[in-house]
Amino acid sequence: MEGLAFLQPGQEAPAGQVTARLEDDKVFCAACGGLVTYGRWRIVINGGHEHTVFNPAGVVFTVACYREAVGAADFGDASEVFTWFKGYAWRVSVCAGCGVHLGWRYEAEALPPVFFGLIKDRLRFGPPPAEKG
Repeated sequence: MEGLAFLQPGQEAPAGQVTARLEDDKVFCAACGGLVTYGRWRIVINGGHEHTVFNPAGVVFTVACYREAVGAADFGDASEVFTWFKGYAWRVSVCAGCGVHLGWRYEAEALPPVFFGLIKDRLRFGPPPAEKG
């Protein structure tokens, strides 16, 4: 498949390239268990998939970059104020299921035109959550 990189566990992709992981796990909201994204949508931005950043209040986040987040709802106007990714404006992204803040949606006149920076400790990786009976 041209333009798609298949990665081994632990292998990083070239910047902005769409990837598929052999283990391709689903990624869930840690708060409610709702599906947020897929491992195959991991992307590299500014040289890495994960970035440790801080906001103007000094709160530190580790964000993981994904090209799509189907379980995220975005709100607010896009802002370039205190952006962590030069040239990208951001909007807050919350879990579509429970409303927990998951991270930010980034958009620009660049490649990729849209990606999500999701707060790693607000996500759960691996098999789906057990059904509550």
